[in-house]
Amino acid sequence: MSVENADRTIFSFARCAVAVAVTVLLGGCYSYAPPPLAVSQDTFTTSPKSVQKTLPADCRELTLAKVREIAVANNPGYLATRHAMAAASARFYQSLSAYLPTISASYDITEHKYTPESRGGEGRDHGGHRWSQKTGMITGRWTVFNGLMRTMDMLASLHGKRGEEALNRDAKRLLVRTLTIAYNNVLLARENIRIAEADETFNTQLRDEAKLKFDAGAVPLSDVLNFDIRVNNARTTVITEKYNFFTARSVLAELMGFTNGIVPADVFPPLKPGAEEFSLDVGVYLDTALRNRPDLKAFRESVESAKYNVYARWGAFAPTIDLFMSWGYQRNDPGYSGRYQYRPRTQDRDFSYGVEANWVLFNGGARIARLREAQAMLAEEKERLTEKWIGVVTEVRQAYADLKRRIEQVAIYKETLDFVKKNRTLVEESYKAGNTSITRLNEAQRDLVTADSNYVRSVIDLENSKASLAAAIGVGD
Repeated sequence: MSVENADRTIFSFARCAVAVAVTVLLGGCYSYAPPPLAVSQDTFTTSPKSVQKTLPADCRELTLAKVREIAVANNPGYLATRHAMAAASARFYQSLSAYLPTISASYDITEHKYTPESRGGEGRDHGGHRWSQKTGMITGRWTVFNGLMRTMDMLASLHGKRGEEALNRDAKRLLVRTLTIAYNNVLLARENIRIAEADETFNTQLRDEAKLKFDAGAVPLSDVLNFDIRVNNARTTVITEKYNFFTARSVLAELMGFTNGIVPADVFPPLKPGAEEFSLDVGVYLDTALRNRPDLKAFRESVESAKYNVYARWGAFAPTIDLFMSWGYQRNDPGYSGRYQYRPRTQDRDFSYGVEANWVLFNGGARIARLREAQAMLAEEKERLTEKWIGVVTEVRQAYADLKRRIEQVAIYKETLDFVKKNRTLVEESYKAGNTSITRLNEAQRDLVTADSNYVRSVIDLENSKASLAAAIGVGD
């Protein structure tokens, strides 16, 4: 084969290598759904609705299940953990590449116009004499043994990958709990509006009746003023609760990843107490939590990863063995006035291979220090795991106890509300008949508002308690 053909062969191989590298690079690009276009805007008012992330137009009723579905798809905090999980997966596959050889292709051409005397030249341009040096080479190196360090690094990366997967599930667990509480706060604020508006309506009706009786001389002016005051108090409560309703919907919109910062007010279903879901012994929930909690799983994976990091540090004390190979050619082309003399390729071939062993006997104690560092980090991870394990047990016990008391409170508040409704009706009838003072009527109405508020709050607290226990035992993630 001529030297010119050898040049073309090396050049063709280089082009193929570049093409393969570009294909792998483009095919391996990380793809994901980009954030809403609205976040790239400098203003809010001029951003079209098409770039905003809002509640779907076909959503007529926003149930809690729908809220969770939308939030899992849109919440940026949760999506960030998915990207972290993808990065950990990529790091694991990076560690697998250590088992494969490294192959490189190189080509170099250098033209020498002035050559110093120390290298056989004259140090000047002598009649156009010059020469070129061309080198084309394919080299490979394969580590066959390095004290099992790459295996330990691979296993550490594997457990790191599993830990990020667990953290992703844990982020969903926490998001679901937070969403449930935020959703229930919306329902609570709306119920409080209903209670305050009912109080305003009741006192308005009595005020209008009192005005008629005052005009007829049947009641004093103080009765009219009493109801005027209570109407105004109810109106201020309505204003406050409407603001609470707005802020609760705004918080929910943020958790759902809506760029407009609000959820419509007319898409929420009526408040309905949920059925009993947790009636087993606390021991069952403790076992479930220790088996299912993803954050506990993440801590366990961190311990395993730290353990393999220790093993990898031990591997630094062992020798490393590499196989290497190179193939190509190197040629010096002398020429005069641009005319070059070529020689056969057989005289330019360069092919070599061998085995290289290296064993570091002493490096100032750096390996020992790195080993101790890894061992200390392993001990740290074990203590953090112990702390998390105890925390999970405590959290489950507290959530279980809270749920039990919420169940009992709901039953009591429901019964109290029924009593107060009947009492308020009797007192109202007695007041209109002139047999009860207005003070007693005020007390009965105040008791009704308080009892209704307590019952609604207890129902919401019960649902929140259920969500907290579900999150504590690691279900629903």
